Amino acid sequence: MPNTSNDSAPVDYVKYFTDQLPHDLARLATLRDELAIRQGSIDAVKQTVELKEQAAKALADAKAEAAAMLAEAKETTAKAKEQKRTLDEREKILDVRVKDFETGMAKRSADADARDFRLAVRESDLTKWQETLTAADAKLKQDREALDARVKAFQAKVAALTA
Repeated sequence: MPNTSNDSAPVDYVKYFTDQLPHDLARLATLRDELAIRQGSIDAVKQTVELKEQAAKALADAKAEAAAMLAEAKETTAKAKEQKRTLDEREKILDVRVKDFETGMAKRSADADARDFRLAVRESDLTKWQETLTAADAKLKQDREALDARVKAFQAKVAALTA
């Protein structure tokens, strides 16, 4: 309720500016610095979460591609086995064609081996990504714990100042 009767003591602005204002400004500067640190931590957490989501998407894409390649390799192998059975039945008559088929089969096998090697390399890369993500997650947890400790300390300071 505003003081309409003007019966309270007047504010001594000179005393306030000389005694209290520097203390208030120092506390406000400390609060400003603490808020800047907190905002930086929040931004780091957001960036980490974004990187984790991107890595998870890359992992899912690579797994889908690897599954497609594996299915294609299995399909190619199944087709090759069917062709081999057919050629074995015709072997007496088509001996020359069998030799051509074996040459083609060796090439397909080499392609399948190359695909398997690429798949193994991609799986290795995915494992490395997973390790990187695990390390980043651990770092995030440590940062979060440190931030929580700092927040508690800050709250204790604020409580001490307001008490």
